[in-house]
Amino acid sequence: MDVPGHERFVRNMLAGVGGIDLVMLIIAADESVKPQTREHFDICRLLRIPRGLVVLTKADLVDEDLLEVVRDEVRGFVAGSFLEGAPILAVSAKTGAGLDALREALARAAAEIPQRDSAGLARLPIDRAFSMKGFGAVVTGTLIGGTLREGEAAEILPERRPARIRGLQVHGRATRTAAAGQRLAVNLHGVELADLARGQTLSEPGVLEPTRLLDVVLEHLPGSAPLKDQARLSLHLQTAEVPCRLRLLEGPLLEPGTRGYAQIRCARPVTALLGDRFILRRPSPALTVAGGRVLYNAPRSGRLRKSERLERSRRLDDPSPLVPLVALVEDGGDAGVDVPALRSRTGLDAATLQARLESKEAAASAMALATTPRRYVGRAAVERLSKGVLDAVRDFHKREPLREGLAREEVRTKLFAHSHDDVFKAVLSGLVTKGSLRADRDRIALATHQVSLAPAEAAILDRLEASYRTGGSNPPEKEEAAKGAGADARTGERLIHLLLSRGRLVRIPDGKIFHVDAIQALKERLWQRRTRGETIDVGEFKDLSGTSRKNAIPLLEYFDQTQVTRRQGNIRVILPSPAPAGGAVMPAPGLPAAGAAQGPGPGAGKARAD
Repeated sequence: MDVPGHERFVRNMLAGVGGIDLVMLIIAADESVKPQTREHFDICRLLRIPRGLVVLTKADLVDEDLLEVVRDEVRGFVAGSFLEGAPILAVSAKTGAGLDALREALARAAAEIPQRDSAGLARLPIDRAFSMKGFGAVVTGTLIGGTLREGEAAEILPERRPARIRGLQVHGRATRTAAAGQRLAVNLHGVELADLARGQTLSEPGVLEPTRLLDVVLEHLPGSAPLKDQARLSLHLQTAEVPCRLRLLEGPLLEPGTRGYAQIRCARPVTALLGDRFILRRPSPALTVAGGRVLYNAPRSGRLRKSERLERSRRLDDPSPLVPLVALVEDGGDAGVDVPALRSRTGLDAATLQARLESKEAAASAMALATTPRRYVGRAAVERLSKGVLDAVRDFHKREPLREGLAREEVRTKLFAHSHDDVFKAVLSGLVTKGSLRADRDRIALATHQVSLAPAEAAILDRLEASYRTGGSNPPEKEEAAKGAGADARTGERLIHLLLSRGRLVRIPDGKIFHVDAIQALKERLWQRRTRGETIDVGEFKDLSGTSRKNAIPLLEYFDQTQVTRRQGNIRVILPSPAPAGGAVMPAPGLPAAGAAQGPGPGAGKARAD
């Protein structure tokens, strides 16, 4: 760690240190701890290197008394860090003294390192790219998570360049599979050397999302000047080095030796996951000033107030495995978040995400939807949306007591504009299952709602239906029907809507209304006509139906939509009857009529929210 030409080498050190689990802090016995030693050590602590040992080199240049003084100085230097209590070994490259003990200590320490997770997202931060004759482009790096396999598709980020893994080598030996923690050389197909550079990441296709914004938690090193809001710094993340601007969330300054939440705005896109560690350096004079951990790799600028972003950061910083995941789900708002999006935020595999978010501990905060891919939405959002639906339907019944229910599409448009269709279906299904609503494919009503007509209104309703039934394929206009039934325009409009919702009347594409019996009779005539020929034109249909051309064309469009006919140029092909001609007429779908006996169906136990 203690090298000549420090500033020239520290950037190389930063590019490689993120993939290691064990560090040797090397200090010259004849010089002790130097400023560059302190910076390298600070970087290791900020990156949370878990273990290591201390090596005192040039031991042959000092006597035993001075060597012991250096040991004491080093013990004080590493006190309170991950190296406290670690072996301090004196060696000499010139005489070979202590080298065997160093090898043994390294072997013991290496045996204690736990295996990295090979089940998560595969990521190889690229620290070198070159070309080999006969092989083409090769990149090297340490696989920090997941598994890479020969022949698999890959992606170069943040540019999103597709590639294929032609070959893998681990320490010079070819392998078909590489696991997390291994140092790799990857031979790539489908990408040019000119498109590869240190700072990129090789990963699975279509998972990681490049970003310029990162929500983070910072640790400011003691002894530095305070960090100012909007400070310009250099971000070192894995092997990438990117200019950035710092936005503090808790005040204008972050004092030395303190911790705080911030947002980093990068000059170029980067890729990161929840938990990734990074270093911040001042560009001039070049000096490490802080480090930290990525909390969120997809914040949307301006969507949240600073206080809300701060609260989200605190939850994402929680050490438990569940709280950050719930925070990500709740950040999805009314739409929730699906497994692919959660993978792009955390790198966790689908099985781990499902196990955590569908545990007993998560049930009170997150709701799992039975969709493919799996989608999760916050319980608070579900409760808010559910209340909104009930309030909207209740208000509709107050305004329109003679209407069977509120249009399903109106609910979707007004209350679920920023949601997802799966959430809409789940909310309706939940309310139907609880017995709060009944719903069909077109309308939604309170389970307790019944259309109650006064005797005079019931009589008008009967006369209205009779006028449309009598009209057959030449029905009256709405105003004419209402007047003939003895109703004013508003009452007539409301009662016609009631007949439409009960399926007794049918509205065709131009808005014209027919009785359901008339529509069925026309279908029967078409299917009977098919026995003499499978096609029919507008004129023939006009004669068959006994209606005007004005009605004939929209009627044929309606039959096209309901798959009774299929248009081919200027003629229609009459499609086969789904049931024998003359069979029972199936009732049009709709909410149960008021006062009617309700068998199994919408609102009678089984939810039909989708």
